Amino acid sequence: MPDVSSHWAEVLTPALTEAFTIGFADRPASLIPSVFAVKGSERADERHIGVGVLSSRNWQLDGAYGGGRVRYDDRNKGYPATFTHREFASGFVVERKLIDDNLSTQAFDDANALGDAAFRVRERSGASVFNNAFTSTTNEDGYSTLGPDSVVLCSSAHPYSADASGSTQSNAGTSALSKANVAATRVAMMKFTDDRGDIMDVMPDTLIVPPDLEDTALEITKSLLDPTSGQNAINPQAGRFRTIVWHYLTDTNNWFMAESSRMKRSLIWYDRIPVEFAREQDFDTLQAKFRCYMRYSYGWRDWSWIYGHAVT
Repeated sequence: MPDVSSHWAEVLTPALTEAFTIGFADRPASLIPSVFAVKGSERADERHIGVGVLSSRNWQLDGAYGGGRVRYDDRNKGYPATFTHREFASGFVVERKLIDDNLSTQAFDDANALGDAAFRVRERSGASVFNNAFTSTTNEDGYSTLGPDSVVLCSSAHPYSADASGSTQSNAGTSALSKANVAATRVAMMKFTDDRGDIMDVMPDTLIVPPDLEDTALEITKSLLDPTSGQNAINPQAGRFRTIVWHYLTDTNNWFMAESSRMKRSLIWYDRIPVEFAREQDFDTLQAKFRCYMRYSYGWRDWSWIYGHAVT
């Protein structure tokens, strides 16, 4: 049996690690993987170079460019996006006398609570993309809420590209969640155009709502018959959308529509250092220090996957 008087912290570490892991996992499943493309990283930051599309016009070989001659296209310059990883850490201290007095349960509770807190830190970071979608600010993690095109995620003035000037387009509204407004928002997203002015083929399939709007969203998306009609009219929105309910969305009225495939290409979470639990050496005191450390970044490269409503 190990000498507890000299190795008490080392003996305690495996059990506290298990308690931390249980605390981190013993919750509803994280929604970060459902919303973000989760990637690893081996750099201090990750950089993406934005570019426009290749044109879908003037493809005919016998058109204005002469029979049999291919027209070679260049893409417009887009907006660069940089994901700079930030550090997140917290911990607790276990005193030697707790072990001597058979009070180690407190240490296990601390480890469990630290795992729980680590989960909530990450969820709050992920949800901040939506909570700050309409506001130009710096969020609590220190990130600007402006996107690569220098406007917020849901804005009425998204520029087409770095090379295009003049016109902008909108992915922001103020309409309350209803069947009619879901239909109108879907049509608006399907009319998004690219930097060449062509239809982007956006096909929205997801509603993202706070718990306060869950029942309304389910009525809109699951009722086969129109929930607002007494005439057995069909509900065209039935089956078109899945609903994501995120506890960490802070506004009880705001809601979002997204195309899931574009969302997973544009909304990115980088785990530079995944969640880790460890004991730090402290030889000068009769205390053992246990800490959680993680390093990550998150954000978006493009806005065309989402339409948000800031409802007053």
